[in-house]
Amino acid sequence: MLFRKIALAAAGILMAAGIAAGADDNRGTIGEILSAKRVVLMNDLSSAPWQFRDAAGNAAGFSIDLDRMIAARLGVDLHLINTEWAGLIPGLLSRKTDFVASSMSTTFKRAQQVLFTNGTWYKTGVVAIVKPDIGVTSWEDLNKPDRTIAIKAGTSGVDVAKQFFPDAKIQSYPSDIDLYQVLKGGRVDAALNDLAALNAIKDSYGFDTLKEPRELISTDTWAFAVRPGDVYTWQYLDFFLTKIHESGELDALYKYWVTGEQWQADFMKKNDGVSQQRKDLVNLLGIQDYTAETGGTRMTLE
Repeated sequence: MLFRKIALAAAGILMAAGIAAGADDNRGTIGEILSAKRVVLMNDLSSAPWQFRDAAGNAAGFSIDLDRMIAARLGVDLHLINTEWAGLIPGLLSRKTDFVASSMSTTFKRAQQVLFTNGTWYKTGVVAIVKPDIGVTSWEDLNKPDRTIAIKAGTSGVDVAKQFFPDAKIQSYPSDIDLYQVLKGGRVDAALNDLAALNAIKDSYGFDTLKEPRELISTDTWAFAVRPGDVYTWQYLDFFLTKIHESGELDALYKYWVTGEQWQADFMKKNDGVSQQRKDLVNLLGIQDYTAETGGTRMTLE
């Protein structure tokens, strides 16, 4: 009888453990992250101020801080993998990255492959970037066989080029820096990119945008993306975006990385430390353990 009671008790313990394990499995990628105590995220570190390498070679940017916040809320380590933009969705679908938390536009084409959060973290639009001496004011004048337009592979600029510039020559490049260099060197007439990206480099290159018939050729919203069927992870990231909207943390990030200029002094130049403004932001976001400037050790970069 005693043996029977012990056996039943053991079976109950095993059943409870199995149920708990099953519950973890039901959480999809979030469950895997919590079990591994690490979140792995791929990013294209070539687009300041969203995601880039700073003067010391460390990852920095608006979306990088979002990645850090996600890791901090989950209480896990953060491992970033630097990859070309066109590799983000393939990396997600092949499970090389846990999800995509980067400056990714929501498009119908991408929505056929991934599950976007309802919540968004930025609104912008694709513009035609040119040198001031191009001699035209309307981007519609670029849709000619003798015009060449540069786009970044895998971005929403690809779809914009197909829709609005079918008669022009289209050249694809892997990074933002490539776009700016070929435009500066006169190898192309214009480059398509987000207006937000232009604001970060406008002074450095002296570029402008064509503003007729409107400056934004198409509008964009940026959201996070998860694998199809990964509903718990989708729900968690949507909840995360809602909460940082409510708390004012997203607005604080916007003021530092988009409308402010201090980030350039903090990260684009070699120095002995960062500003008090940056330190205050890091403390507000609770990401001290993940930032190089505060000696954090919970983030690694590959």
